[in-house]
Amino acid sequence: MAFGKNKPVKKLPNSNDILSAVSDLEIFEMYLGGIPKKAISSPLREDTNPSFSIFHSKIHNKVFFRDFATGESGDCFLFVMRLFNIRTKVEVFNKIASDFNLTQFELNPDLSYTPPKVYVDKGNRKRSIFTDKPKISIRTRPWKIRDKNYWEGRYGLSKAQLEYCQIYPISHYFVNGFCTEAHDFAYAFVEKKDGIQTFKIYQPMSEENKWVNNNDFSTWELWTQLPDKGNILIVTSSRKDAAVIKSLFPSDFITSCSLQSENANAKENVVNELKGRFKEIFVLYDNDFKSEINRGRIAGQKLCDETGFLQIEIPDGCETKDPSDYIDEFDGNSLKELILRLIKKRLREEELKQIL
Repeated sequence: MAFGKNKPVKKLPNSNDILSAVSDLEIFEMYLGGIPKKAISSPLREDTNPSFSIFHSKIHNKVFFRDFATGESGDCFLFVMRLFNIRTKVEVFNKIASDFNLTQFELNPDLSYTPPKVYVDKGNRKRSIFTDKPKISIRTRPWKIRDKNYWEGRYGLSKAQLEYCQIYPISHYFVNGFCTEAHDFAYAFVEKKDGIQTFKIYQPMSEENKWVNNNDFSTWELWTQLPDKGNILIVTSSRKDAAVIKSLFPSDFITSCSLQSENANAKENVVNELKGRFKEIFVLYDNDFKSEINRGRIAGQKLCDETGFLQIEIPDGCETKDPSDYIDEFDGNSLKELILRLIKKRLREEELKQIL
């Protein structure tokens, strides 16, 4: 009776053995998507300011990270632990060895990583919760000529207007710690609700990942940019459309915001608050004139039926479906005049209803 050869015994990974196979610089490069040459937005938390960097520690003779906002500093293993919310060093070693395909080590495929922890302020108390929403962080980059050509050339939006609307160019984004190099045309839409910062990644020229989003459906785009009181609010189907409208009028005369999508429902208490702040509220969703079913028109009518808002839309003959397309096809003055005409016509229709 013959016996097979004994299976080679593999060691569990540890810090020294991992660093004998890959360098600490390579580990940082793997999870950062490159080695930053200057301070960047921290991948460890929601952050739009450059407050994170890596450096060589002469004391420890290692590459360390430092988060200037929190004061935290440490080696590549602590960085991976913080990035993925891992609780033990054993799990950190296991993850790095697995991600680098270090087959010389014995790996435990059953180890799991906890979802990101989010802190919510409740008065003077702060409670921690775990969320299944993806954790998104970004690395911003300087504005470039191509950004100007896209935003200002097509939609009339300047750098100052974009930043007022919390829209920033990015070079990389991180989803649950995994780094993705962004498209040349890639932007982060930043929101903050209940003290929690969220991101919607917009890559208009990308076919695969045009949108990456961790907002919930109750989040309103450009809510924080609304005036306390105003005459007219226009609810659109996207932040881009809302930003275009905001750029055309004084905010106390006509302003704009949007829900997360045309299918999102508006909460009753939010609707009542908006009615108390604005004299008239209109819904300007897409006119999907090229589609067999005009879903934008249907969704806009549904929202108006539920809220009492007034529906307007880009007319059929314009051959454009929304404010962004309209200003791209024509110009800002033409869109401004059209919106004023649509509002006056709709208000006149409501007046006639009252008379008749």
